[in-house]
Amino acid sequence: MRVRQSICFVTLTALVLFLGVIFTFPQLSAAAGETAVVTGEVVNIRSGPGTGFNILLSARKGERFQVLDKSGDWVGISLPSGSKGWVAGWLVNIEQQQASIQEALVSTSYINVRSGPGTNYNVISQAGNGERLPVIEKSGDWLKIRLSTGATGWVAGWLVVVQTTGSSPANPSVPSSSETAQAEKIAVVSGSSVNVRSGPGTTNGIVGQVVQGDSLAVLEQSGEWYRVKLSNGGTGWIAGWLVSIKQATVTPSTPSSSDTSRGGGRVAVVTGSVVNVRSGPGTSSGIVGQAYQGNNLPVMDQSGEWFSVKLSNGGTGWIAGWLVSVNTPAPVIPATPVTPTTPEQPETPVTPTAPGSSGVVGQAGKALSLEINDVGDKTSTVVETDVSIEYTSFFLKNPDRLVIDLKDIAPGTLPLSTDVNSKTVNKVRTGYFQREPDITRLVIELSGGAQYVASLSGDQKKLTVQTYIPEINYSSYKGKVIVIDPGHGGAETGATGKNGTKEKAITLDVAKRVARLLEAQGAKVIMTRTGDQTIGLYERTDKANQANASVFVSIHINANEDSSYGGTSTYIYSGKESSQAARVQESRRLAGYVQTELLRSLGLRDVGIKEANFVVLRTSDMPSILTELAFISNLNEEKLINTDDFKNKAAEAIVRGIGLYLSEKRSA
Repeated sequence: MRVRQSICFVTLTALVLFLGVIFTFPQLSAAAGETAVVTGEVVNIRSGPGTGFNILLSARKGERFQVLDKSGDWVGISLPSGSKGWVAGWLVNIEQQQASIQEALVSTSYINVRSGPGTNYNVISQAGNGERLPVIEKSGDWLKIRLSTGATGWVAGWLVVVQTTGSSPANPSVPSSSETAQAEKIAVVSGSSVNVRSGPGTTNGIVGQVVQGDSLAVLEQSGEWYRVKLSNGGTGWIAGWLVSIKQATVTPSTPSSSDTSRGGGRVAVVTGSVVNVRSGPGTSSGIVGQAYQGNNLPVMDQSGEWFSVKLSNGGTGWIAGWLVSVNTPAPVIPATPVTPTTPEQPETPVTPTAPGSSGVVGQAGKALSLEINDVGDKTSTVVETDVSIEYTSFFLKNPDRLVIDLKDIAPGTLPLSTDVNSKTVNKVRTGYFQREPDITRLVIELSGGAQYVASLSGDQKKLTVQTYIPEINYSSYKGKVIVIDPGHGGAETGATGKNGTKEKAITLDVAKRVARLLEAQGAKVIMTRTGDQTIGLYERTDKANQANASVFVSIHINANEDSSYGGTSTYIYSGKESSQAARVQESRRLAGYVQTELLRSLGLRDVGIKEANFVVLRTSDMPSILTELAFISNLNEEKLINTDDFKNKAAEAIVRGIGLYLSEKRSA
């Protein structure tokens, strides 16, 4: 770590000088016509987009600044001196003048809308040919747009045509409270007692409190804060790390005889993960709602490959036939190819086949079988295909799910849902996640803090996912607030291995596994980041300090110029201040337990417990450690850290170490 920091210093200095040169020239406004109005009583204006940058001046409530550009949750503004400063987006209101705006016109059959600017981000929705999406922001070749539902996402710029339209209202496409109250998200309070504030940030006044288990309708989001509707009819803002966000589901209603006269008594079972319900039979029609995998929707009518279905609110909408399985006593879709007659139909003719088949001959493999074996405390889910398998996997919460996407593979005849009810798996669901290219999604509903190991057979055509529950049984976790900090993220990738492995990806993966194990033991876990976001160092410990956490654990992967160097180490704060003595002593005890467990589980060289003046160790108020699990610069260890076995062992060791520390502290 020290070697890496020293190497980076010269590069960082050169970068700062380079940026200084850049900022002396006029910049193209990324938010033309916008004004930032200060909402906090006294707000700091900084030299860069984050709390780690120097304070240039302070602004008072009501002051107005021209917006120059944006970076994450921060807003670049023009100062009276003519220079540029940055202000936290949650401490200002953005007013947009009535002026010409840009819209992204979808120019292909459909495009994915993602959670961030890149193909590595999750698909959160889709937009169809002819849809016009207001452009909010740009990042490289990607555009941040607003959907008809009011939600925002990112689309690839090369898949749309950007057009300039006439004047727009001050807040285009922002849904009203009545619209969003019905909408897609519910915030379930996970903290024991959580403050509700007048604005999105801890500097805003407290307007109320909610308690663990309360469910609140989400009206709006700003960075990591959510505006929610309270039980008294009022609204307020709540910190995203103190709630769990659930998606509101569309449930079926019982159709009347007149409703089903043209539907023939059929029911559309949703096979896609998240499927748009539209106002008409085509992707150019507006989105009126969403349905989720496993929903059963009565069929009202049919037009080509589209089905009109009845929603729980009594309304109707249209859903794509290739994203549902229709239960019917008679054939539903013609056996011959359907030739598109309007722009909203797929560009490539699709031959409808049995639910789960690819529909495009020769463009995808097919899943052949799904086998589930439950032996003792372990459950194996085995998928066999007729082509080599390429897959990605990730966890989802509330409830805990392991999601596995099989690339270029159609579901074939896999069962839509299989009840398992073992110690580690409740249910396994399968279905289409995407077409063109085909992606089959497996969703394994987990229980009890289960971990997993995925492996491919020698011919790469059989994927085995084994789930198990580690033996971790310390009662000392219950009720403790534990902050887990996945190192780096977003633009800050951390170290990169010779084979392309990025530190930020490994640390997030391990951190999520740690969090799931801790929560299964009754701890309250706060993650400093839950995705590929750029998070300031001070912001990480701010979260821990505000939550009055019991411990803070930052997870990293080390690097060294010498590629033969390897091993595991754990860092604590090096400060000698008398005011820090007790905390440093407790940090050393925590580090001792975690380092011992990591060495026992990983079997790597003991680099030792080290001291350093890292920001996250210096600015935290509680016992804090920073683990360096292995060396990404070592080819053998780079290969190792990419395995599920390593990530599970590292996560279990960290959790055991935390538990031993908390247990000792409680009994002392």
